[in-house]
Amino acid sequence: MNNKEFMMDILETEKSMSVNMTYALNEASSKHLYDKYFKMFKEINKVTKDVFSLAYSKGFYKLEKETPKKINDAYKELSKELN
Repeated sequence: MNNKEFMMDILETEKSMSVNMTYALNEASSKHLYDKYFKMFKEINKVTKDVFSLAYSKGFYKLEKETPKKINDAYKELSKELN
C-alpha cells in the first residue's frame, strides 16, 4: 500500500467513525453517556479534518473549482426540490 492509499484509507475510516458516532449520540440512553459520546465525536471530527487537510496538502485529495453558473444552477435545482 502506498502513502496515498494509506492516507485515503485512514480518511475513509475517520469519516465512517464520525457518521457512526451520530447514531450513537441519537441512541445514547442517558445524559452522561451522551456527553461522553459527544466528546468522542468532537475528537473524531477534529482528526478527520486534520487528516483531510494533510491529504489535501500532499495532493492526495483534489477539489474541483466550480463556475458561478454551475453553483447557481445546482442551487436552483435544489430549491425546486425543496418546494
